[in-house]
Amino acid sequence: MTEEKKKESKLLDTNIWLSYFLNQKYRDIIEKEEGLFLSALSLFEAQKKLHKSSLDKEAIRASIIFMKNKSIILPLTEEIADKAAVVSAEKNLPSVDSLIYATALIHNKIVYTEDNDFRGLENARVF
Repeated sequence: MTEEKKKESKLLDTNIWLSYFLNQKYRDIIEKEEGLFLSALSLFEAQKKLHKSSLDKEAIRASIIFMKNKSIILPLTEEIADKAAVVSAEKNLPSVDSLIYATALIHNKIVYTEDNDFRGLENARVF
């Protein structure tokens, strides 16, 4: 994979997935693109929020399976935790956002999000 292609790699934040499942947004990205990335933390957050939604258990199960099948899941590592601590302090980002953002930075991905906490950060696209 070229450096340019790596730069185009998308790490979808939790709220992009939730908007897809609950409001049918971002279909052009999620349904048509391959090689989407996901922080393991977003997998946790999405499951938690879907269980609090009005979706039935089978729809939640199908949504999570789809999310996993469409994504390359990036685990939380010591390197990510270290980077996130610095990012959180410097950018005043909440902890989970810092961990997701650090995951993107370390793996040379662009965070796609609706979360304004990411606004103005390099390697983040806020919708």
